[in-house]
Amino acid sequence: MTILLTAALVTLTGFGSWTSIGPEGGDVDLPVVSPDDPLELWALSGSYPTNVVHSTDGGATWETLVLLNGGDTRALTVCPNGDLVAASSGKTFTSTDGGESWATHTVSGVYFKVLEAHPTNSDLVYGCGFITSGGWKAVFLYSTDGGASFTYDILPTAGSYNFIYANAIDISHSSPNTILVGAYGYAYKDSSDATNTPFVFKTTDGGATFTEVTPTDLTTDKNFNGVAIHPTNPDIMLAGSDRSMYRSVNGGGSWTKVATVQTDNWEIRFSEADPNYVYAAGHSRIHRSTNAGQSWSTVTTGITGTRIYWIEPSWYNSSDVYIGSQHGFFRSNDCGENWTLSNTGLLVGEVLAMAESQGWIFMNVLDIGMYKTPSTGPIAWEVVSTPLACGDFCDICADGSGVLMALEGAG
Repeated sequence: MTILLTAALVTLTGFGSWTSIGPEGGDVDLPVVSPDDPLELWALSGSYPTNVVHSTDGGATWETLVLLNGGDTRALTVCPNGDLVAASSGKTFTSTDGGESWATHTVSGVYFKVLEAHPTNSDLVYGCGFITSGGWKAVFLYSTDGGASFTYDILPTAGSYNFIYANAIDISHSSPNTILVGAYGYAYKDSSDATNTPFVFKTTDGGATFTEVTPTDLTTDKNFNGVAIHPTNPDIMLAGSDRSMYRSVNGGGSWTKVATVQTDNWEIRFSEADPNYVYAAGHSRIHRSTNAGQSWSTVTTGITGTRIYWIEPSWYNSSDVYIGSQHGFFRSNDCGENWTLSNTGLLVGEVLAMAESQGWIFMNVLDIGMYKTPSTGPIAWEVVSTPLACGDFCDICADGSGVLMALEGAG
């Protein structure tokens, strides 16, 4: 028996109505902190549909609010008035009630990668991504109605490319007309001639015009995954590539490579509470600076899982930092030195396979492993050790005598 679900194991409560009963955990993306309450957070999980999850106690416990049906929703931001805006391919979603309900808006032909709300004006929401009409081109996106509609401008990349993606954006909180965008172009001729060209763009007029300010020492860098602007000094900028970190102290006029062999740098965030602390998401680790980006180290204590693409320092307390991986939600209360998995109430795991045998229900949850619980009585999940070598079980079956058989991998 094979069951494919977008949530964890569920129990039938009525025709067409299902309630998750665990186990807790699952893929978590894009944690964001409320501008009004340091203990209130939202995050996204999964795709097709996407869970919106919510915490009111700093990530100690979670609830699922709604499912967003609109593709792979991988962009989320919170406006100064607390309104939420999310986006996927060709759609945006807006909520004015803390994520309890969402309006869906069509933005045809636009693929959103990142959203970023204006720091003081809730009507203004910015983003970046790409369009496919007339060739794949990197775009800067802006909304003047709180994310209900967006207009785009094509970024001024020089050269000929098969496609160009914009996948990083940051807005200066002290000078909001100053915005950085990271991008890359991909040119393919044949298997021996394929190149990535990274770009960084800057505007000082709120996006009306952009200038390329790409660092010049790009010997091995292929794309810029993250960019950041110091919260109080817009001349200090950071640009993180797939391999290095660059820093500017003159608004992008020149750059210094401050870290090499520092992989991914998917998102870079200054702490608003103490800008000496800067964090970069490193897929399976966190890169951290304690001197506003001048030098970097890697912190991993307590972190498990991969796909760490987003990081959220608290607006209020420099000690508190939040991330998500495919294992769930992690929080640090000591500036990223140590991390704690915090999945209570987080019921967003994707079930790949399930079987009942000898009074037990066995289940494989995507990326977080095999579990079992008694098939009668209270739910009590236990982790089951398996010989998995290269992925997950995509099917499990029982022969009736207590023997389980499982198929590993993609099937």
